[in-house]
Amino acid sequence: MDNTSGNSVANNEADNRPAKKPRTTKPGPPRTKKQPLDFSSMSPRKQQIMTSFAAYRDTLDAHYDQRERIIKCSRDITALSKKIVFALLRITQDSPESVFADVEAKHKLVLELFEKLSKELTGSNATKYNRQATPGIQEYIEAVGLWRFLQHNELVTPEQVLAGLTPENEAEPMISISDEDYLLGVCDLPGEVNRFCINSIGKGDRDAVHRSLEFLRALKEGVSLLLCIRRFRDVEKKVPVLESSLEKIEKAFYSMCIRESEMQNITTSSAAIKMDTC
Repeated sequence: MDNTSGNSVANNEADNRPAKKPRTTKPGPPRTKKQPLDFSSMSPRKQQIMTSFAAYRDTLDAHYDQRERIIKCSRDITALSKKIVFALLRITQDSPESVFADVEAKHKLVLELFEKLSKELTGSNATKYNRQATPGIQEYIEAVGLWRFLQHNELVTPEQVLAGLTPENEAEPMISISDEDYLLGVCDLPGEVNRFCINSIGKGDRDAVHRSLEFLRALKEGVSLLLCIRRFRDVEKKVPVLESSLEKIEKAFYSMCIRESEMQNITTSSAAIKMDTC
């Protein structure tokens, strides 16, 4: 039998087959809330085990719910702190008064988030959930550190950070800040100071570049001395970034000085030529 005729017969048989109906899944019963377990029909030993595991389940559910609330609040603090940083970096374009007024308004919103976070970090929870809260705390310290540098040309201290987190008519801050959180937040400053320096170079502000250079030199010296006394693993990872930012600002400042010196020489020589021609 010819292969072509066999193939045609097979194709005709396939075409005559009824089409398969699409599979449909039957809707299941609607979900209902968890009903309390009925332990009355169980043995006393099984009742004890089931009661214990039900208590463990409730404890874990409460732990994960609180953990997620802290993570969300920390992310909101991080996002708003970044907005403060972006607003501060506009100081080379806008007037300082308008920039600081905008930052002050955003800072009040951050304090509202910290008040919400403080309710979750009471007692031993401050240590238990520190890992979830620390990203927002570090970003906030970075923001107020840049704010302090631009206003007063100095490094923000832990006491000043805590004073900013202390509500009016109260003696204690809303949350506590560990030494490591403070250092990690401060060690993130070089990147923002570097951006401020780049913007200042575009405006030709030599004094701002020089202030940034002196600030980062003092910061690097302080961090290096501190690491000789006590070891902070995460801080050590940020030292190369600090050194890189410092090197960039040094090169930029030296380039500005060389260009200014060259321009002065050109101006002096041009003036001398004009005097000779006269």
